Amino acid sequence: MPAGSATTTLARQLSDADNGGMRLASATLAELAAPAEAFAVQSETLALNGWPTAGYKVAIRSDGSSISAPMAHITHASASGTAGFERPAVDTLEVEICFVLGKDLPPPDGKLYTRETLLGYVSGIYSGVEFLGHRLDEGGRSPALLFLADRLGNAGYVLGEELRETVLEPGSTLPLTVTINGDTVFRGPGKHPNDDPVAPFLAFANALTEAVAQGQIVTTGSLCGAIPVPERAAIAIGGFTTLTVTAASTRNASMLEAGGSIPA
Repeated sequence: MPAGSATTTLARQLSDADNGGMRLASATLAELAAPAEAFAVQSETLALNGWPTAGYKVAIRSDGSSISAPMAHITHASASGTAGFERPAVDTLEVEICFVLGKDLPPPDGKLYTRETLLGYVSGIYSGVEFLGHRLDEGGRSPALLFLADRLGNAGYVLGEELRETVLEPGSTLPLTVTINGDTVFRGPGKHPNDDPVAPFLAFANALTEAVAQGQIVTTGSLCGAIPVPERAAIAIGGFTTLTVTAASTRNASMLEAGGSIPA
């Protein structure tokens, strides 16, 4: 495992890139040998900025194991279904289904969670929009452990409206349209990559080593792939949920003030 100073250096590099809306060349960064090292970088990146963990994005690896990253920047849509979202880099969006915890979710204690016992910890099922803002030059195609260390590219999340439990039916598809600045960029059906939004949540819960706090969000994968987002975007989502988000990348102004360059 890299020395603590190397972990701190990588966390600081990713933090600086995040705050500046810049991308780093993966080949110039420290190599990681195990997921534990990547998780340590995730935690240190948040600590360097004083960002509390407000939720997690979770997924399942090809071998069936859980992969996850903390989310720090979460915005709640208004009662009318509108929200604004800004970060230095907002590159793509994903429409997702997420869970809000109604009580602390502890690590499994000698007995694995089942679908039924896990959903007992959930106070609500919601639609959401994850925004990605990559700090690595190859984004999601970067070396797997570096991408994990970069919090799986997460820039933030908008929590949408509460949904009925029927959206969790395994194998189901959902009507979904996404328009950006008046252009339709996705027209359903929306489909979960694991055919079941509960599956990655369950894998995550059964891999926990510390509790996830009441009120935190667990989001589970895109229903529409990753959709590119321009620097200024009026986003309208319809179908199984209704949500309007105004999103913006703020790196233009900040980088021009600093005399920097903007990544392509």
